[in-house]
Amino acid sequence: MGDYQRLQTEAEAEVHLHSSVNPSINKVYYARPMTRLHKATFIASILFCVGAALFFIWGLPCNLYQCTKEKTESISWDKTLTSLELKGRMHVVGGNLITILHNARWGVALPHFSPGGGVIALLGKNGDEVYWVALSVMPRYIDCSILDLVVNNAKACLIIGENGYMSALNSVAGLIIWKITAKDSPQPQNVDVPISIPDVDGDGHLELVTLSRYGKGKHRVAIISGRTGEVIKQPLLDPDCDLVFNLTYDYNTATVLYDCSPAYPFPAPTVKKLKLKDHLNIKEPPRNEMSRVMIPDDEKMRFIEGNNSAGEHKVMYSNTGRCPDDCFVSINVTDCQNKTIWSYHMDKTYVMNPIPLHFKHSITGFLLKLWQWHTPPQGKKIGSVRLELIKERIVLITFNKSESMHVVNASQTDIVQLCDENECQPHLSFQTQSALIADLNGDGTQDLISYFVTYKTNNEDPLRVNKEASIKNWILESRVRVVQLEAELHKLYEAVSKH
Repeated sequence: MGDYQRLQTEAEAEVHLHSSVNPSINKVYYARPMTRLHKATFIASILFCVGAALFFIWGLPCNLYQCTKEKTESISWDKTLTSLELKGRMHVVGGNLITILHNARWGVALPHFSPGGGVIALLGKNGDEVYWVALSVMPRYIDCSILDLVVNNAKACLIIGENGYMSALNSVAGLIIWKITAKDSPQPQNVDVPISIPDVDGDGHLELVTLSRYGKGKHRVAIISGRTGEVIKQPLLDPDCDLVFNLTYDYNTATVLYDCSPAYPFPAPTVKKLKLKDHLNIKEPPRNEMSRVMIPDDEKMRFIEGNNSAGEHKVMYSNTGRCPDDCFVSINVTDCQNKTIWSYHMDKTYVMNPIPLHFKHSITGFLLKLWQWHTPPQGKKIGSVRLELIKERIVLITFNKSESMHVVNASQTDIVQLCDENECQPHLSFQTQSALIADLNGDGTQDLISYFVTYKTNNEDPLRVNKEASIKNWILESRVRVVQLEAELHKLYEAVSKH
């Protein structure tokens, strides 16, 4: 039949007729057929281009995503510590979670545990214990942002304890860097949580100033070296002050201010001043301050109390009365026009310090942690011990770009609390800062770090226990939870909407 020839149009035919005078021009359109080798090469090149496109579109990004996931592994975990009560703030330092603790007051106690308490560090990615530092006194407070002291590339944390105890801790190694002892100065009855002030001894580090209470007419202000813990000076305060409190510092005038309350009948306190220049020969810091390492702002901002704004919304709250019998909570969330858009009011309830939320995609809001007592009205006494039943709830209030509001009960936990005339465990005041929002694994999303403390009753109904001896077998548990809150937020909303 011959080779394939394309049909000509009339125009093409006319052109060929006029060009017939030139024998070098073909009279018909002719396409030379490809050889088998050319066909195979052509088909292979097409398949290669298609395969490369598919690989770059689906294969390569998927593999990169999986590699990224492996590097920033999910860090949702639970960790239970037995016979211990965690207390106060939990700090994120160098990938570790650091907080203070003390022993169980009732139930099974840990053998060989320090009579005071200690500091514990948990690995942020899985909750494993990094170190446990025993202290000779009961710790009251730990702060990993106030000191600008760095030892072996590790930030120092300040520990405050009973009977005037104060020390600096290497946050990575768990070693005490310095400690104020009776050798340095007479031990006060107690000290306040200090505040940092500019360098006064010329060593390039911030100093600490705190109220040291010794008794009426003997109270002092202690100026302490942030680098060595040495007491630089302890000026005596106004001898007419029976009580001293509310320490502040005026950075412009280098003046310490404090409230002074005279003895009975307790007239209104007055503000007193003490100028440091009158008691110190303040030295100029050296020009080379390369050794000075400032604390990151995010660590400081994380614990600013009263930070009740998130975007254009604010949360206002108040706890009144004494829990559990006559306490009352009032919470109001307002918009940019100061209009209340959500409120909650309940008796026998206490709200911890609210936490502002700032997520991606313009999502903001608040995290609320509440304790609600639901012990029967007649109460429950087990010998000399009073039993309290509490429901702990975590509530999320969020807003998106369109100002739509979501309110979700993210979790609910039953807590068993034991009390005597002087003490309760778990103690409410230790739990007011038991939740924290932070990016633990550096993936750019916010994680919820929280803990709760409760007594486990060995499957006994606590309301049916009548003998105090039964409590000896109960176990105090502190449970730390880390949840990828921002990454799982949409799943939480979907689960709630289905119910």
